[in-house]
Order: sequence, then structure tokens, then C-alpha cells
Amino acid sequence: MVKVRKLRTPKLQLLTANLFTRISYKINFISSKNGDQSVLAIDILKKEVQKDLLHITSQNLEKTYRELLGHKSPQLNMQLNGEAIFILLLKEICDSFLIKQYGCDVRLKLNEFTKSFYVKNLLEEIDIIFKVPFYAILNSKAAEFLLVYYPVYNYASENFLEALIDHLVIEIANCVAYVTLVNFSFLYSFRQTLYRSKFLSLRNFEQFKNNLIWQVRIKIYIQRPTSFYSSSYRLFLLRTTGIYTRTIYANRPQYFNSLTKFPLFVVTIVELKDFIGSRFDELVYFLSKGLRFILTSVLGQFIGLVWRGIREGLKK
Repeated sequence: MVKVRKLRTPKLQLLTANLFTRISYKINFISSKNGDQSVLAIDILKKEVQKDLLHITSQNLEKTYRELLGHKSPQLNMQLNGEAIFILLLKEICDSFLIKQYGCDVRLKLNEFTKSFYVKNLLEEIDIIFKVPFYAILNSKAAEFLLVYYPVYNYASENFLEALIDHLVIEIANCVAYVTLVNFSFLYSFRQTLYRSKFLSLRNFEQFKNNLIWQVRIKIYIQRPTSFYSSSYRLFLLRTTGIYTRTIYANRPQYFNSLTKFPLFVVTIVELKDFIGSRFDELVYFLSKGLRFILTSVLGQFIGLVWRGIREGLKK
């Protein structure tokens, strides 16, 4: 088995390098346009700062994946330590980003990430966001990949892998932007350095922050359970013209079965809506049939009798 791993590793390293090279190219020429209607945390950043963050995210993620590929048991390592690796990756990206922007050693403590509401949100979906793309790099027909995407996707093509990593890069960049926003935005010099001019106003900044927090909560409590129920997943995609979204098939029954409290209530409402909707369709169909019967039989006979009376009257 070790010999097989050694033979496969260079090929997998090359595949990983090719994927991240393509992503880096898109970041180089990306516009600051957000092609999605939702608010992204990175929308608040200046264009060049946004590019820096995406580049740093992509480079650190590539480094992490390649180090994992060189491990004796990459899949087992990811299964056992994936969450810890992901949190450390977030911290490394955030530290590198802040150091580049300020030119001095600015770091956040690890507990700033572990207690972050946004990070907790990502950790709840760490399998589909962080682990499954790595398993698919190891094996395009990995069981973990097929469990989520089969039968719509029978294997992980390079284009599909690129889309998954696009999404991962954007999600991590959004998370880092959110964490820095929460921890440093009270400093006006921080906003001057990183944020677009329209968000220098405290009013505009607070409005953006409140909208972002509200959107994250809607995603967690409404959109996510709905996506579990409908077996769908929304991907963020990098394009040179901006950031766009695409909804794909994703089966995640283990998450759906673990829903409790408000998310479960949301799913119940969706199910009730579907039930009432189908019954309403049946009612409309029944009423339309009844109306057609009245028009074709009762009303038709009445018109026939009237017409017959008119004809007999004319004969007289």
C-alpha cells in the first residue's frame, strides 16, 4: 500500500497544483462585482484588498491540501483531524492577511475563531465544504463524494473539483473577513486601510454589518434546513467577471435527521406548504372539472332548449 501511495502522490500533487493555478488565474483578473444578490463579507473590502485575501486563502489552502497528500494516511488524517486542521488554516490565513495589510505582526488568538458564530456555522458543514473536496482529489470516485453527489455526479471531474474549491476559497475568505470585521472594525484606521470608501461612514458600516449578521442567521436557521430537505447545495463560483452562485444536487440525510428546534420547525412548514399546495392544485382541478361539466351539460342543455324555442317560434 505504501508503494501505491508513493506512486500516486506525484500525480495527486500535480492535480492539486493545476486546480489552484486555475483558481489563482481567476483571482488575478476578478472584478469586484458580486453576481449574487446576497451580501458577502468580502464585499466590504477594497478591490485590491479583496484580491489579496483570496490569494492568501488559495495559497494557504493549497499548502494544507498538499501537506495532507504527503501524509502516510491522508484520508484517515483528514477524518480524525479535519476540524482542527481547518481552524488552524483559518487562523494562518487571517494572520497572513493582517500582517500583509499592516506590515507588522498582528495576530488573533485561536479562541477568537473557535467561539466565532461564523466559524461555528462553517464547522457544521465541514464535511461538504472542506473534507469531501480533499477526498475527491485522492479518488475521483471516493465513497464520501458519491454519498453526497451520486447519482447526478458519478465521479469528481477536474471542472467539478475546481468548482468545489472555488466555493471553499470564497467561504474561508468570507469567514476571515467576518472575523476581522467583528474584532477590529471599531478602529477607524482599520476601516481606512481595508474597507471601501462607502463603508468609512459608521452608519453605512453598521448597516452592512447588521445585514451580514442577519443573512448568516437566515442561512443557518432557514436556508440550510430547507436545502437539506430539498437535497440541494449552493456553490460560490469564481469567475473573472465576479463571484456567482450555482445550486447543485447534494444528498445529506445525516444532517437532515439531526435537525432540532427551529430548523426542524422550518422543514415542517415547508412540508406543510407542499402538502397544502398539492391539495390546492387538486381543488383547482376539481373545480375546473365541475365548471366544465356545468358549462357543457347544464348550461349547454339550457341554451339548446332556448334555441329550440326560438326556432319553433319562428316557424309559427
